[in-house]
Amino acid sequence: MTDIGTGMPGDPGPLGPVPGTPGLGLPGATAPDGGAPSLGRSLRADAGDLVVDDRTGRLTTVEGLDALAQALVLTVETQLGSDRLNTGFGFDRLAVGRYALGVHARKEYIKMELVRCLSADRRVTDVREVFFQDDPRFFELRPGLDDAARERIAEAARTGRTYTVFALVDTVAGDTLTLQSGGRLE
Repeated sequence: MTDIGTGMPGDPGPLGPVPGTPGLGLPGATAPDGGAPSLGRSLRADAGDLVVDDRTGRLTTVEGLDALAQALVLTVETQLGSDRLNTGFGFDRLAVGRYALGVHARKEYIKMELVRCLSADRRVTDVREVFFQDDPRFFELRPGLDDAARERIAEAARTGRTYTVFALVDTVAGDTLTLQSGGRLE
């Protein structure tokens, strides 16, 4: 049996210091050395399942940008209102198909909803940009693509109605994180 610790302050337990104890790198807390704020630490998840280290038998963790990225992906993948303890948590995916609007209106709704749900995390200072793979901004960031490649990408998105959205997020630690998500606009 693995010793899980007592949960008392000062007892490292299976994952290190007890969450909630001051100065232990909780999201938004100042770093012990007075540097950039921490982006947190969390249990590693893979497709919704916790990951166990094969060598030690303990749950693995993620820290820093990886912890924030994992949390933001979880936010986007959780349907708004489905968390009974925090009904404002998540992305309102169902509303995208609720109204008979065109693709442009649905894309704008997705952009607004992404800004809302990503900026709710206190480790995020700004959602700088949100754009789709067929938007001009996507191609500005890839100057090496020729016109034929650009048209193929845009046409594939339009005909397949499968769109990939990118969000550039600034963090309290001064880092920039790029998130990518995709799905059908129907």
